[in-house]
Amino acid sequence: MKTEIDRELLVRYINGKCTADELLHVKHFLQDPGWQHALKAILEADFSTIEPAPQADETTLEEWNQEFRDKYFKKMPMKLWYTKWIGYAAACLLVLGIGGYLLGGHLVKTKPAFTTAKVMIEKTNPRGIRSKVTLPDSSVVYLGAGSSIRYPQQFAANERNLTLTGEAFFEISKNPKRPFVIHTGEIQTTVLGTSFKITAFKDDPLFVEVATGKVRVSRKENTKVAELAVLVPGEGISWDHQLGKASIIPVDVSAIQRWSSGEITFKNRSLAQIADELENWYNIEIRFAGSASVRKRLSLSVDGKASLSDALDIICNTADLKYRFNGRQEIIISGNE
Repeated sequence: MKTEIDRELLVRYINGKCTADELLHVKHFLQDPGWQHALKAILEADFSTIEPAPQADETTLEEWNQEFRDKYFKKMPMKLWYTKWIGYAAACLLVLGIGGYLLGGHLVKTKPAFTTAKVMIEKTNPRGIRSKVTLPDSSVVYLGAGSSIRYPQQFAANERNLTLTGEAFFEISKNPKRPFVIHTGEIQTTVLGTSFKITAFKDDPLFVEVATGKVRVSRKENTKVAELAVLVPGEGISWDHQLGKASIIPVDVSAIQRWSSGEITFKNRSLAQIADELENWYNIEIRFAGSASVRKRLSLSVDGKASLSDALDIICNTADLKYRFNGRQEIIISGNE
C-alpha cells in the first residue's frame, strides 16, 4: 500500500467522495501502522495555507478550531481509530500550532505556536523582608513583609491584572486603555494611573488608601461586581469580611507614601494591632505580660529601617511600658510596675 495512494484516498474520504470499495480500503488503512505518515502529510498540506496574524485573538482561534472540527472530526469513523488517532492528532496540532479541539467530549488544549504562552510570576516576601518589584508595564510595587503578588509575565492588551495577598504600595503607570486591577479575594481595585496602598492579610479587615489619582473599589460575588466606592487622594476604604461591611475612612497621604520608604505610621491603633505589624515587619514574636494593656491605643510613627529596639523604645516610652528580649525571637512587653 503506497503512501501517496493512501493519502489520496484519505483526502477523498474526508471530502466524502469515496466509493464503497474505497471506503472499505480506507477503513483497513486506518488500522495499518503506516497510516500516521499519510495523515500527517494531509494535516501539514492543509494547514500550510493558514497564515495567522502574529497575535491572533480568541475569536480567530475559535474560528480555526471550528473549521478543523467540522472538516475532520465529523466525517471520520470514530470507533475504528479513536484511541490511536486522538494522541497522534494532538501531537500534530502541537507541531503545527493549532489552538485546541473537541473530540468525543474530551477537550485537548494546545498553545498556538504564534502566540506567547501565559507565564505567571509570583513574588513572595517572608516575614521580616520587604522588596521593590517593577512590573512589565513599568509600574512599581513596594511589597510588604509576609506578602505576595502574582501577575503575568506580559499583561493583556486591554487590562492589567495582579493578585495581592498581604500589604503593598502601588505606583501604577498611567494607561487609560489598559486599566490596572488588583485582586484581593472578593475585593478588586481598579485604577488607570495612581499611587495607593492596599492591606489585605487573611482574616483581617482589608484597607485601600489612596495617595494620588483615583481608584474604584468593587466587590465580586459570583458573576456580579458591585461598586463599593470611588476613592480620591486622602480617602480610603475598609472592608470587614465577616460583617460584609464597607466604611469610608480618612487617609494621611504623606504617611502612606512614606510607608514605601520604610516608615510605619500607627494612627489610633491598639497595642495588639501595633504588635501584629511589628511581628510581621521584623519577623519576631511579641507577647504581653503583667499589667500591659493590649487595648491601649496609640498614634505614632517609627522607622521600619531602624532596629527593632529603636521602634520598641518609641512605642514603650509613649505607652509607659517596658520590654525585654526573651531569646532572639521573642519580645515580652509589660507595664512599668
